[in-house]
Amino acid sequence: MKKNKIILTIVFLATFSISTFAQGGGAWNFTYNMGFPIGETNDFISKPSFRGFLIEGRGFVTNNFAVGGSGGWQVFYEDFGWVTEDISETATIHGYNRKYINAVPLMATGHFYFFPANLQPYVGLGVGTYYIETRNYMGIYYVEEDAWHFGLAPEVGLSIPFGNNSNAGLTVNVKYNWAVKTQKTSGQSWIGLGLGFSYLF
Repeated sequence: MKKNKIILTIVFLATFSISTFAQGGGAWNFTYNMGFPIGETNDFISKPSFRGFLIEGRGFVTNNFAVGGSGGWQVFYEDFGWVTEDISETATIHGYNRKYINAVPLMATGHFYFFPANLQPYVGLGVGTYYIETRNYMGIYYVEEDAWHFGLAPEVGLSIPFGNNSNAGLTVNVKYNWAVKTQKTSGQSWIGLGLGFSYLF
C-alpha cells in the first residue's frame, strides 16, 4: 500500500505540472462529484455514490484550448444485508454482505472553451489511469482486488461566473469515466456529475 501511495503522489504531481507550461492564464476547478454506476460496476454495486471530489488545473495554450491535469477520489458502497450464497454443490455460506469500490482517477486533460457572453461552456477529454480497489465482504472476511487501469474520461461542462467582471464562478459537468479491464480485474465505468467552484486566472 505504501508503494501505491508513492506512485499515486508522483502521477498526481506529474499531471498537474502540465498546466505550468501553458501560456495566457488558466483555470482551477474544485468539484464535489456524484457517481452513477453502469456496466460491470453496476453489476457489482448498483447504488449511486455521493462521496467524491476532484481537483483540476488547466492552462490555456490558445484563447480557447487548455491542457492540464486532474486527480480525485470516488467511493461506491452498497449494503446487501444478511445473504446466503451457494459456493458449490455441497457448500453454502451465510453472512452480512457489503461491497466497496474506491476509485482514484489521475488524468492528463484537454478542454475547449466556447466563451459566449457570460457563460463558459466547454468540452474535454481526460486520458490517464484509474487506481481501483474493490472489496466484497462476507461477515469479517472479504475478497479484495486492486489494479491500475488505463482510462478515458470525456466530459461536457459549464462555468458560470459570479458576475460580469468576476474570474470566479460555479461549475457543473457531466463525465463518462471508463477504466479498461486488466488481465486480472474487470473494467469499471460510471457517469459522474460534478458541482463546484471554478477560478480563471
